[in-house]
Amino acid sequence: MHILMTTLLVVLGSLSPARASNDGTWCYRDFGPTRSANCRFYSARQCLIVAGTFGGICERNNPPPPPTRKDKRRAS
Repeated sequence: MHILMTTLLVVLGSLSPARASNDGTWCYRDFGPTRSANCRFYSARQCLIVAGTFGGICERNNPPPPPTRKDKRRAS
């Protein structure tokens, strides 16, 4: 029972909005009424487990390219 409670707390803690970010390598996309996206998966397997459970697809998260040298000068 102690192991189950510990596991549950770890899972719930990882889903908290304070730590949630979309910088994972894989995104789960749901095409249902909510049309939600979740890009918090760091392996294809993690994402495919969710997609297999709830439906939807997994795809690579392509972050925006780093700023070019010209963009860096404008920012300063």
